[in-house]
Amino acid sequence: MIYLNGPGPLQVEGLHGLLLEAARDHNVLPLTGRCNLSCCFCSHGQNPPGTRAFDFPPLELELLRELAPYLDPGQKIIIGESATRLREGEPLTHPHFFTILELLRRRFPATPIQVTTNAALLNRENIGRLASLAPLEVVLSLNSATARGRRLLMGDRRPRPALGAAELLARAGVPLHGSVVALPHLAGWDDLRQTLRFLDEAGARTIRLLLPGYTRCSRPALVPPPGTRELCYRLAEELKGVLRAPLLAEPPLIENLDPVVEGVMEGTSARRAGVCAGDLILAVDGRQPGSRVDAFELSRRKANPRLSLQRDGRRVETVLAKQKGEPPGFAVSYDLDPAQVERVRSALRPGGETLMLVSRAALARWQAAASRFGLSSLRLQPVENLYFGGSINCAGLLTAGDFKAVLAQKQAAPAPARVLLPAVAFDRDGGDMAGGSFRELAEIGIPLLLVR
Repeated sequence: MIYLNGPGPLQVEGLHGLLLEAARDHNVLPLTGRCNLSCCFCSHGQNPPGTRAFDFPPLELELLRELAPYLDPGQKIIIGESATRLREGEPLTHPHFFTILELLRRRFPATPIQVTTNAALLNRENIGRLASLAPLEVVLSLNSATARGRRLLMGDRRPRPALGAAELLARAGVPLHGSVVALPHLAGWDDLRQTLRFLDEAGARTIRLLLPGYTRCSRPALVPPPGTRELCYRLAEELKGVLRAPLLAEPPLIENLDPVVEGVMEGTSARRAGVCAGDLILAVDGRQPGSRVDAFELSRRKANPRLSLQRDGRRVETVLAKQKGEPPGFAVSYDLDPAQVERVRSALRPGGETLMLVSRAALARWQAAASRFGLSSLRLQPVENLYFGGSINCAGLLTAGDFKAVLAQKQAAPAPARVLLPAVAFDRDGGDMAGGSFRELAEIGIPLLLVR
């Protein structure tokens, strides 16, 4: 049986729809909602009762075979990350984990596979099996590099295997990326610094520092003291000049769309070409990028792209010796995909004002986009995450009720010609995380359009 985060079963038809959406739209192959640890920061324990986040048992092999054709072989296949409304568990707990990977490798011989794991079940034998399935990379959700920290934050009663996994992965030649949820008010600032340095010394190609977040239902102990997020950003800036691996704080502090390089990975074309953290990418093969995402994608898609960089007030020219489609080797913070900007431009109502409702987190980058791309008729309105509350401020967790609270206020003012909403807040049937629906907003009487 598959259960809601609250009363009532999830119908099989609903599960199939969510699985298809994950594979087709996100290139994620969900395996199981079950986990072998009990992380104190798991969102499942902080959601308001009735939240439409679904747990599910290990999926049958036959069902996973049916999902495989919906994956895009031209993009990295992701295992172990959340998508849609599904609560992703620890993929190595699936009884047929390696059979599934072998199935994918036979079907997609050259497609990179990414596996995110808490590392508790990694050992020398299965790391060797992972190495045999290259191209494959592992995202190590380590969170603490100390036995005490792993027990405290993740409920890991046997932390030694996880702490030894990074070295075993490096020896086996499996590319490693690190992921750390920052909870210094629980594990301590020294533990956080030690963990980031540990991953860097283990050869992590990138390290994600996930800043603490909480909802209105979080236990008081999980709520960080005021100023913790700011101190985390400061720590990330401090360590960028020390660590070899790019350190990416998420969510990033983005106030403009300037394509600044956050860091450069070891052994890559960008490193060999002399690209440095802090470089501003002025042009890729003579084309000025419109954002960080644009600069990265232009560099990735092209063979041997010529980069024009600004560094310390001077212009630097260099060439990335790489194949078409190969990652460039530098890291940037995610801001906006120009294709999304163009979708918004095409949705603007000529001769009238278009209102776009955005999350609090995305407001600054859309303000920058409106200025940079000449979206003069676009007016922006941030929407608060009232349903989840706390520090949550992202579009994917906005609900129909959150949007309704803003739109109800607009009824008393001159109505805009059209209102744009982020499609990421709704599934393909128009449902939201609170069990509400996009259709509820139609009664407001304002023309609405979802923009992906």
